Amino acid sequence: MAKIEDKETAILKAAIAVFAERGFWNTPTSLISKTARVAEGTLFNYFATKDDLINAVYLEIKRELAKELMGSFHARETFRDKMRDNWNRYIEWGLRNPEKFNVLQQISTSFKLDADVKAQGMEPFAEIERLARESIAKGEIHDYPVEYLGALMDTQTAMTVRLMAMNPQADYQRIGFEILWNGVAK
Repeated sequence: MAKIEDKETAILKAAIAVFAERGFWNTPTSLISKTARVAEGTLFNYFATKDDLINAVYLEIKRELAKELMGSFHARETFRDKMRDNWNRYIEWGLRNPEKFNVLQQISTSFKLDADVKAQGMEPFAEIERLARESIAKGEIHDYPVEYLGALMDTQTAMTVRLMAMNPQADYQRIGFEILWNGVAK
C-alpha cells in the first residue's frame, strides 16, 4: 500500500512543480510522469485523464491550505479577528509555498473544476461561510454575496502575495487586510 501512495504522491508533487513552471495547459502528462519518475501508463493508472489529475492537484492543495488556515480559526473571538488570522495565514502560506499558491490560482481561475471537486475543496472552509452569513445577519459586515466576499479575499490575497514576494519589506500584508476589512465592514 505504501508504494501505491508513494507513486500517487510523487505524481501529484511532480504535477504541482511542472504546472507552476509551465502552466497546466502547457504541460504534457509525459513530462509529469518523467518528473515523478514513473511510467506514463502509471500516471494514467492513478488519474484516468489529465483533467482528473488537475482536479486531484486542486484538492491536494486545498486540503493543505485548509489545515493551515483553519488551525486556529476557533481560537479567535470576533469575526474580524478570525478573518485577520485567516488572511495572515493565507499570505504566509502563499509566501512559503509559491508553487502551490501559483498552481491553486491557475486552477481556480483557468480551469472548470468538476462540481463535486469544487464542493470538496470548499467543504473545510464551510465555517468561514457560516460565520460570514452570521456577521451579515448581525450587521457587522455589508450584505454582499458570500461567494463574492470569498472571491474578493482570494483575489486580494493573490495580489498581496505577489507584491510581498517582490518587496518583502513592504507592509502590504497589513495594508491589504485593512483595505479588505474596510471594504466589507459596516
